[in-house]
Amino acid sequence: MKYEAGQIINPEHFPTPNELVCIQVPKVFDQVALRDCVTRTVTLIPGSGVVNPVFAFEGADDFDITEVKVISKTDSMTKPGYKKLKLFVRIRYTIHYTDGVNQLSQTDEASFNLTINEIYCPDCLAQIGIIRYPSDTVPGTIDADGLSIKVEALAEAFNDIVNSATGVLSLDIGAFFIIKCECVVQLLIPAYGYCPVPPEQPNIADLNCRSFRDKKCTPFPTAFYPDQKRNILDCSEGEVQ
Repeated sequence: MKYEAGQIINPEHFPTPNELVCIQVPKVFDQVALRDCVTRTVTLIPGSGVVNPVFAFEGADDFDITEVKVISKTDSMTKPGYKKLKLFVRIRYTIHYTDGVNQLSQTDEASFNLTINEIYCPDCLAQIGIIRYPSDTVPGTIDADGLSIKVEALAEAFNDIVNSATGVLSLDIGAFFIIKCECVVQLLIPAYGYCPVPPEQPNIADLNCRSFRDKKCTPFPTAFYPDQKRNILDCSEGEVQ
């Protein structure tokens, strides 16, 4: 059977995994979904040399989380490991408009103050000791306890009203948030071994490196991963010795 990444429709058709793997990953201990909306007022700027602009709003896109701050973190008095969080989240986006002559754009930012009443966020360093992890590209924060608060969002602009003469734009920025509490931990998981090397894509013939491009002379290597350590329980007595 050929294995590849993807959704499993019939898990009963798969054989028993052939190894147990210890991996170190950010584990999501708990997550909360919530929504919030803020109203922004932005003054649109006409293009150079336009004396009597006629502004029209054309949409907003390129939403991006640029800042996440944990304002407060309060332990639950009755449920160990649970916390109440207050977060500050800043989202930057691009406004597209016209002044009647030019197609223009400018950036704006919307700020959200979020309250998470209850989320399971145990202190990480009490379990894994003192260790430093490289910075993550996913928007969030890591506190002194090793606790990571991650924020994901889907945002959209609506209810837009623009004064065509003055360029004063009012619009609502609504966002659906997923707040995650993560700790980096080691997990023991069943696996089918390393991911298979994907098939090589065809390339247009080139005059350079003909011998290298000849797949018969230089086949694509399959040894992209080191040899897997064997479990001692599966070894013969001689191999154990």
